[in-house]
Formats: sequence, structure tokens, C-alpha cells
Amino acid sequence: MEIRWLGNSTFEVKSSVGVVIVDHQGALPKAKDLDDKNTVFVYSQGERSNHPDSDFQVLAGPGEYEIGGLSVRGVATPADDPAISKDINTVYIVDADGLQVATLGNPGHQPSAQSVQQISKVDVLVINTESQGLEPDEMSAVIRNLEPKMIVPSGYDSALGKPSAAMQRLLTELGVKEFEATPRLTVSKSGLPDERVVVVLQQR
Repeated sequence: MEIRWLGNSTFEVKSSVGVVIVDHQGALPKAKDLDDKNTVFVYSQGERSNHPDSDFQVLAGPGEYEIGGLSVRGVATPADDPAISKDINTVYIVDADGLQVATLGNPGHQPSAQSVQQISKVDVLVINTESQGLEPDEMSAVIRNLEPKMIVPSGYDSALGKPSAAMQRLLTELGVKEFEATPRLTVSKSGLPDERVVVVLQQR
């Protein structure tokens, strides 16, 4: 499996059975421009009608989906304080190649114990640091609850050669002092680390 950060809040999760594009920004590409015809676009917030019309599979919201060999689950978490808003954020879990990759989306409140249980086992946790309603210590608590083997945050500024301020706050909270940014993460079930690892991706 290969994971890349495409800029902003967009990630690409490419497996042997298809590709999942998370929170794609702007107009969707033409089918002829896609390397993999089994491509699914998922959105963490908003209704299906709020996202671009296309011939592709577009998912927006909780549920269990089987698409061309790809298994994708969407679990609802609060997009804001539940006391003042009913808006939801969807955490997507991509199950492919023997790995469970969770994309956290943009939660605005700690997921409930029930949501954590529904998300279940996580091998790789993808985090958009640039649009978060959670403070770094709150994000750290979410990470402890989900217990991923690998954490993949967004926000590395390739032009400046350093993390964004938001990314740096999370890295500091997680105790990461040194890292080497890479354009992609290639991971297999047998290649998962024994101890938690943070992988910093730079935009391609």
C-alpha cells in the first residue's frame, strides 16, 4: 500500500484493489486522467449533494461500503461540540492489503467511546493537521485511544523545508524531534513497526 499527501487536506491511499482519495480539493479529475479506474473519493464533512457530480464513486457520510474489492467504513464523530451542533465528521477506515488505514477528517470534539469502538483496529492513522477542531493534547488523546502503529500528518512546507505551525505543535505533543520528510509512505502488513512511528510526508 502507498499513501501520499497531495496538499491541503487531500490524501491518496493506493492499494492493490483500488485507490481512495480523501477530501479532494476542487473539481474532480477526468476519468482518463486517473491512473486507477477503481478510484473512490471520500469526504469527511458535508452531504453528497455538496460535492462535485461525477461518474466516480463519491462517499460522504457514515456507512459500510464495498466497491470493486475496496472495503471502506465511515464512522460518525462530532464535527463540533455536540451540545451546540449536530454536524458530523466522518472517519473513514480503508481495509485493503491486510491493512486498516483510518483518515481522521476534521473532528471538532473527542470521538465517543462508541465511535472509537466502531473505528476499531487502526494500523495507519492519517491526520489533517491544517483544519482541526482539536487541540494537540486532544489529538494526542485520540491517538492513544486508537493505538495506530503509524501516524501520517499533513502540513509539511516543502518550500520552507519545515513543518507548518499546526503540524509542529502536533509533532511536539507527540515527542517527535527529528524526522526526514518523504514523498510517499509504502507499507505492508508485515512491515508495520513494533513501536509507534510518525511519518512526515511532503507534497509531491
